[in-house]
Amino acid sequence: MTSNQRRLGRLTLVLFSVLCLVFPSIGNAGGPLLVGRTAFGIPGVPITWNTSAPIAYRVDGGPLSKRGTTVIVNNAAGLTRVQGEFSNWQNVATTTIRYQYGGPIQATGSFKGGDVASLADYNAVRASCEAGTQSPIVFDADGTIVSALGLPPDIIGFASPCKVDAASGHIMSGFAVLNGQFQDGVNQAPNYELTAAQFDEAITHELGHFSGLDHSQINSDVLYSYPCSTDNLAGLPLMFPIAACQARSELGLPVLGPDDQAWISKLYPSASFSSSYGTISGRILFSDGKTAAQGVNVIARRVDDPGTTEDESRRVAVSVVSGYLFTGSVGQSVSGTNNSGYGTGSRDATLIGYYEIPVPPGTYTVEVEGIHPAFDGGSSVGPLDPPIWIPGPSEFWQSDESAFDSVTDKDPITVSAGQTVDHTDIILNGASSRFDQFEDEGRLVPPMDALPERRATSTGVAA
Repeated sequence: MTSNQRRLGRLTLVLFSVLCLVFPSIGNAGGPLLVGRTAFGIPGVPITWNTSAPIAYRVDGGPLSKRGTTVIVNNAAGLTRVQGEFSNWQNVATTTIRYQYGGPIQATGSFKGGDVASLADYNAVRASCEAGTQSPIVFDADGTIVSALGLPPDIIGFASPCKVDAASGHIMSGFAVLNGQFQDGVNQAPNYELTAAQFDEAITHELGHFSGLDHSQINSDVLYSYPCSTDNLAGLPLMFPIAACQARSELGLPVLGPDDQAWISKLYPSASFSSSYGTISGRILFSDGKTAAQGVNVIARRVDDPGTTEDESRRVAVSVVSGYLFTGSVGQSVSGTNNSGYGTGSRDATLIGYYEIPVPPGTYTVEVEGIHPAFDGGSSVGPLDPPIWIPGPSEFWQSDESAFDSVTDKDPITVSAGQTVDHTDIILNGASSRFDQFEDEGRLVPPMDALPERRATSTGVAA
């Protein structure tokens, strides 16, 4: 990770007090952070806030950033910035999500109110979030809490829901921690600095997790080039796991990318959502054309308009991970940190390779790629951690899909508002297949129907 790249993390472990168990924060990328399962919301339905009323949150009473005893960003300025970054999400025209400041973080347990300044303060406040009594936004003014939690110093912040109502599948409380060390005026390892605009975007990113959004992966080649091009940055989700580019606002771009706007709208649709978005859906399959593949990143890109100087295919893109509604932990420890099968997500096997992507009306191509291997743990993308890595270039959908087609051939898909273009299935080239792909799918073949074995003779072929 270079000095221009900082991690934006959701918390690896989330305690859902309603069930009195600790679950991994299974991501289901390019969309919901958590998905319901039996006895935990509605199976296969994203876990979201109830938006019948604004989501109430409380903010730390201390400074956003300090260096030693010197306050760099005071509480009033920090509060104003948090309120402004919440507005980035609620100002999306096609979403119903709304937020409301409820005052300073309340005293709870050993925390007596005011500045959340120590690990003990953090633990007490976090416990109140897990109990569902408040949704705190914590200012870790000098990185003390991040350090005490054993997290690396390149963590800008982390956030997650805290408690979920098992019956309704609604988030009851959430939290975020913001590392003010990135605003203390020091830019020397390991205490690097971000511009105010970059840090504000990091706040907005964490509030996306607070709202129930997971990480997204689009235009990941920004990891290898800095500064980022305007086209790449325009299409880069704010929910990308790593702060790898200059601030979007520095190039005159909106804070939220098309992927961010699409998914906050998909999870919390307003009345205008159906007249503003269509859907591309399908399944990702291994090379046998039958077995569903989970954990593959799927991206719908607007077809570039050659009549403009902009590259629309980089600027307008929305993604999701195949099997994002299915559990990432189904009773084994390879694809998840939980080997008891208690992870979130549906157990309906028909959802394993399924994907659906909300897109503005237009013409698109659809491609698949592996999740970048650096995106794991708190920076993970999708339901599998560690992720699936597919070597080689992206593979595009074409109307004549097979395991032997050219991965670069692509056919356009035109989507109208309110329309779902289904069965956009991609068969992966060179991916592992079932042992019985050329066999009889488990059916017994009656002896009389079987072809007799044939052998070569000196005069030809005989039975």
